[in-house]
Amino acid sequence: MWHTGGARWMMLAAALAVGCWVGCRDGSTPDEPAPSGPSVAVQAMPGGTQGSQTDEPPAEEPPPPPTIPEVHLLDADRETCLVAVGDPMPDAEMVDLEGEKQALGALRGEQLTLVLFWTSGDSEFSTMRAQAALEDLQMDIHEPYAEKGVGVVAVNEGDPAESVKKLVEQAGAAFPNLLDTDGALFAKVATEKLPRLYLLDAEGKILWFDLEYSPTTRDKLMQAIQVALGELQ
Repeated sequence: MWHTGGARWMMLAAALAVGCWVGCRDGSTPDEPAPSGPSVAVQAMPGGTQGSQTDEPPAEEPPPPPTIPEVHLLDADRETCLVAVGDPMPDAEMVDLEGEKQALGALRGEQLTLVLFWTSGDSEFSTMRAQAALEDLQMDIHEPYAEKGVGVVAVNEGDPAESVKKLVEQAGAAFPNLLDTDGALFAKVATEKLPRLYLLDAEGKILWFDLEYSPTTRDKLMQAIQVALGELQ
């Protein structure tokens, strides 16, 4: 190793001549010994190892609590609605399948009420869809939630009483079915489009609704019921 001052300058001159500066990590030339003197203590960084800082990942925020699903409708569908979320469900007196007069408001559950407006329609598909809706409401809502204060009421629009009774029996639907024969109640709710589902609170105000019955509709309905009952936190 070179130790004289002349040798160091010769090396420096040679490095400058080729345009390259070579240095050690402490700023001296490669052959320059490290400066002597009192040692300097390296301050440890708070919360980490000496000379470094540990970055802790940010705490994950808890997911927001579930809510009653929002009602999203096409403009054309929304124009058919005469009542919306927050509105009271209109009441009317109708005849049930036994020929007895019943008021819709008198059949509400203590906590919630699901009202299904339906028709068997004029095709095999619409009839099958109506039966599937009645079956699902029986199994998914009436049976497990009746004791929790959730009522289910179906309102048929325009079908003969005998065909309604037959379809209800085939579906095994044990909840009340009313006949809106002249469409007087439905005329206060909408202008067209069946089936329709309306979830009401204890006072009969609409919490949620939809204009069809499908697996997606069913999932949203179940979420709305469970949120309203406090089962989803």
